[in-house]
Amino acid sequence: MIGANDFEVIEEYELMGEKRFRVRLKGTNIVFNVAANDAKDAVERAVELARKLEIDKVLEKIRNLFES
Repeated sequence: MIGANDFEVIEEYELMGEKRFRVRLKGTNIVFNVAANDAKDAVERAVELARKLEIDKVLEKIRNLFES
């Protein structure tokens, strides 16, 4: 299961008065753009999105395709 340790904040910026973060899933080029109050909150939101999208299952399927 994907957890907070699997993510890293790569950018923090402000857009239209809203604090936003770009959070990358380590070892991939998958980046989540989230609105948050701080970096910790941004990572938590990215983890939540990744779990909803079942990214870990998708990545496992992709890895299996390349191993075959």
